[in-house]
Amino acid sequence: MFRKIWNFIKRHKKKLIVTAVLLYGSRYVYRYISRQLKEFQDKEAAECLEQARRQHHFDSNQRTCNMTVLSLLPTLRDKLRELLNTEKISDELKSNPSNKLELWEDLKMCSFTRMITVVYACSLMCMMLRVQLNIIGGYMYADNVRQHKGLVGSWTKANTMIQVAPTEVQERYIGLVRVFFDKGLEKLMLRVKDAVTKETQSVSLKEKLTLQNLEAMVKHVRARVENGHELGVHHPATLPLTQHLVCWNAVKQSSIEDGTYGKLLKETEDILESADFHCVLSLGLDRGFAKVQDYLAELFKSHHKTETSIVHLHEVTIPMAKLIPFVSSLLMKLGSDAPNPLVQELLLMEQSKTLAANIYEAFSSTDDVEDSQFSP
Repeated sequence: MFRKIWNFIKRHKKKLIVTAVLLYGSRYVYRYISRQLKEFQDKEAAECLEQARRQHHFDSNQRTCNMTVLSLLPTLRDKLRELLNTEKISDELKSNPSNKLELWEDLKMCSFTRMITVVYACSLMCMMLRVQLNIIGGYMYADNVRQHKGLVGSWTKANTMIQVAPTEVQERYIGLVRVFFDKGLEKLMLRVKDAVTKETQSVSLKEKLTLQNLEAMVKHVRARVENGHELGVHHPATLPLTQHLVCWNAVKQSSIEDGTYGKLLKETEDILESADFHCVLSLGLDRGFAKVQDYLAELFKSHHKTETSIVHLHEVTIPMAKLIPFVSSLLMKLGSDAPNPLVQELLLMEQSKTLAANIYEAFSSTDDVEDSQFSP
């Protein structure tokens, strides 16, 4: 029997060797594929986990931004009431002063300036904080990932140190919103005031205006504020509004802290000057002034009488003197506490969310982490 087996082996030696090699090779290939598959699955799981963490941090960052904007609304209202105190002028008019006509003209100018400025201020404040908090949020996430991998202070592939912005620098950076309230808002108000004066000084208190007249007036004021004197021309990339947000010239580069702070300012400035930012800002302003038109339309509808004849809304007229108190009161509606229809719409704009996501993605990137492990 053994001889038969041996003879069989000799006759089929090559086939048996090939079969053995294939069996061993198949086992090796199976193990290799299994190992590679496990590594792939582990990598996919890690990437999914990191993406989930990043998404959670991003969502939390957006909620922080929204709450910050809403918390600043009372400060914004108080500052505008201080700069454009229509209530004080109204009280003076009640005493029937000798300069009554002059006070009415001041009230007209201040009321329209306040209504228009609050839209600009809310839009700029929302957009500025959205940019700042997503830059800081992105850096915080990237730094957290690096800390967990023990790479903070390591050399990157660009042969520069990975730096974590100190807490005091972050607070100083976010505190730039105070610059807007202390200096930028007043400069913005004066720009709007100049445009309002030029557009309304020829309109008498007795002149009757339609809703279309008011819409055209606001449109012309916007043209003066945003594009100088080119009425009907709208170039988002040339909006001269971001100059009222931050005093960039105040940056000092005399220390490491100021260097980090200056870097944050330069990155922010690049975003504020980008076409994407101005397009989103322009869209936000369009939404804001559409909200103003809605409020004005409600006023004209309340004066829409049809008892004796059919009157279309565009035919309804209201004297300027009767429009002024309503226009003045819009500060409290447009700058109200939560729920604030204007700010809520600005914060929930899809284009604003996309811009925020792009900024966060750019500054939360950790693509250089792996490379830094092999750098000198």
